[in-house]
Amino acid sequence: MPGNRRNELQIGDWVLNILETNEDFDALKQFDCGHNELNEFFCEDARVYKEELLATIYSLRSIETSNKSVSPPVAYVSFNNDSIHLYEKQRIRIFPPKQATRHKFFPAVKIGRLGVIKSLQGQNVGTHLLNIIKQLFLTNNRTGCRFITIDALNEDLILRFYEKNHFQYLHNKDKKSGTRIMYFDLKRQKDTKI
Repeated sequence: MPGNRRNELQIGDWVLNILETNEDFDALKQFDCGHNELNEFFCEDARVYKEELLATIYSLRSIETSNKSVSPPVAYVSFNNDSIHLYEKQRIRIFPPKQATRHKFFPAVKIGRLGVIKSLQGQNVGTHLLNIIKQLFLTNNRTGCRFITIDALNEDLILRFYEKNHFQYLHNKDKKSGTRIMYFDLKRQKDTKI
């Protein structure tokens, strides 16, 4: 039965676990989110990223409430460290006046890759996963992590998904590029309980 250990978080009928064993990574070979680049990362590269200390990989599973059994993974996400540079106008918008000019770079965790199995797309699994991620880093913020960042594919459906989940664009310089840098302010989540 899952619990809230260091690298695991259970919220409601969902549990987020870090992948650690060979069996965990072998299960990735069956993953299909319908996006070739994401499938290739999770099926072929994720283990290497973990071994090379480039990312940690987590799985999302649902818990069957009637018998408390855990389902096969329905989504995967990878994390790595990041920082974001906020310009003065951005700092003033986010921070109180006294704090706005103190720092220019802020610690963040980056969602490197995120994918939901094809059969469950459009059923709020991705939103549940993002809510658990937000809670994970608020609950276990061991090194200082103010923001969650993502280089979201510059596709309408994907951008709308992150916008719906309260991510904001870092700037508009990347409007015509293949990815858009987006961020979520964990302090805002903590203070307002979005």
